[in-house]
Amino acid sequence: MKLRMTNFIPLMITMPPILIGVVAMYYNKVPFFIWGQNIVCLVMVGMISYFVVSNKFNIIGNKFYYKSSLISVIFLMLTFVGGGIEGVNRWVSIGIIKFNASIVALPIIIISLWKLLQAKSLIFTIVTTMVISVLLLIQPDASQLTAFAIPMMVMLAGESNKKYLRIIIVGILSLLVILSWIFLDKLPAVAYLEGILGLLKGVGLIWFILGVISLIILPVPFILFPPKKFELPSICLGLYFTINLISTLFGNFPIPLMGYGISPIIGYFIAISWYIRAKITEKYS
Repeated sequence: MKLRMTNFIPLMITMPPILIGVVAMYYNKVPFFIWGQNIVCLVMVGMISYFVVSNKFNIIGNKFYYKSSLISVIFLMLTFVGGGIEGVNRWVSIGIIKFNASIVALPIIIISLWKLLQAKSLIFTIVTTMVISVLLLIQPDASQLTAFAIPMMVMLAGESNKKYLRIIIVGILSLLVILSWIFLDKLPAVAYLEGILGLLKGVGLIWFILGVISLIILPVPFILFPPKKFELPSICLGLYFTINLISTLFGNFPIPLMGYGISPIIGYFIAISWYIRAKITEKYS
């Protein structure tokens, strides 16, 4: 019974900010087609997450992680197919569905690159990190670049035993992050996406407080309760989500899960499902 309850943790963590965001959108007369997508995605991805967490299977071998890293890089490159929006290229369209590529791919990349570091693929990991960071810079997406670069600095610096290499990695990534904030995009904020907390204030103070708490909780498991055998990637994922949240205070960036958009929901479910699998594996290994 305890194990079955553990399988529902991804849903229990993600439901509050998503549903509170839906309340804010409904109260402010945002069309059903907008906030309905978040609910549908929550149900569908929640079911997939439950299946992944509850089934006893393991991905063996490093080929999967090489492939997932390369596929994720290709996914990011696809954002440049088409004209983008006012020179901003962050989205990949599949039929009528539009994905924010980095928000979906980066949790997978962080996990995969950590695994490849364990397999002594340091050069591949460094090169992949730099390529992804440059892609995020030219999209441009300061929030995602910062949220990705800082955890990767921690990860790569911790795994490299050469001081000059650590200095080069931190120096290059720091420069890319600084450039991304100097050359911010000029896209205006959307009320039910970047401005969802503003809409929530109009619903009431209690709703606003609950909404902020629900967002703060998102990175907490990864940072405060990491699996012992997977402590580094867990903390790096926690840093990624924490920086995502903090960056919304300094620019027009999506507020994950609470604002409109299925990509943050998918990205977070990928990370939290991996986390729960790691906790279960640790407990019963």
